Amino acid sequence: MGIYKIKIIVKSSLLLATNKSDITIDTQVIHDRYGMPYFPAKRFKGLLYESALEMAEISQEKWITIKEIDELFGISDSESNIRMENFYLPNYEQMCKDWQYLNNQYKGIFTKQSVLELYTDIRFQTAIDKETGTAKSTSLYNMQVIDQGTEFEGAIELVKDTDENLLILILALKNLRFVGAKRNRGYGEIYCKWENNKDRYNEVLNKLKNRVI
Repeated sequence: MGIYKIKIIVKSSLLLATNKSDITIDTQVIHDRYGMPYFPAKRFKGLLYESALEMAEISQEKWITIKEIDELFGISDSESNIRMENFYLPNYEQMCKDWQYLNNQYKGIFTKQSVLELYTDIRFQTAIDKETGTAKSTSLYNMQVIDQGTEFEGAIELVKDTDENLLILILALKNLRFVGAKRNRGYGEIYCKWENNKDRYNEVLNKLKNRVI
């Protein structure tokens, strides 16, 4: 069993949407009870799986195979060998305590929405009529996005910490560059940074380089 700490760095505005909206925002960013945005584990795991499959295709399964990927992620009724929890802002637990204290001391000032506004921005878009090339009437909508430069931290656990499984994880993280909605419009660029066990990380990558050479 191996536990690897990962940091997700947001390099362009990121839309991690909920299925909820309010009176003023059409598409809202997913957030906790205090208003702090986070990266859901289930969503990130799915993105890693897709990224790993892409790397298998690029390498024509010479580096990693689809069978190995499916076994790691628990596809086809097999038990998943990769686990993770939600990725949160740095110092998340302490910030929860701080926001709770401020909320208790200053009722109505430090609301969930006011906290969320510290990490997000609002973008406006409109649909274009293909025939006229002009904006469709009543098509203006807005969406909340996570600010560029925001960071999320978390850990990924490999139940079977083999070189093969670790290589899949490394390549999937290195390949994962765009996430969330509106990826084809410049949103959601990220960088996944490896934070611990770097000797093992380099060892596995060097083994791959030697095979390729």
